Amino acid sequence: MIYLPCLILALLGLGIVIKNRQAVLMFMGVEILLAAGNWTALLAADQHLINQHVAVFVLFSIVVAAAEATIGLSIVLRLAQRHKTIDVNRFSQLRDGRD
Repeated sequence: MIYLPCLILALLGLGIVIKNRQAVLMFMGVEILLAAGNWTALLAADQHLINQHVAVFVLFSIVVAAAEATIGLSIVLRLAQRHKTIDVNRFSQLRDGRD
C-alpha cells in the first residue's frame, strides 16, 4: 500500500508518453516515470532499512535526472524553434539535408 502513489505516478507518466505526440509532454512523462522510480527506490530503502548507500544513490540519481531534464528540455525547445512545431512525428528527419 505504501507503493501505491509510486504506481499511480508511473502509470500517469506512461499514459502521458503513450497518448501524446507533443515533444514537451512526452518529455514531461519520461521525467514523471523517472521520479516514480526514484521515489520507489527511496521508499524501498526506507522500508527495508537497507544501508544508507541506497539513499545516496537515489539522491545522486535525482541530481542526474535534474541535469538530464535541463539538457533534454533545451534540445526539445531548440527542435521546436527550428521546425516550428512540437509534434514528434515532424521530428522524424533530423538532418539538414546536406550531404
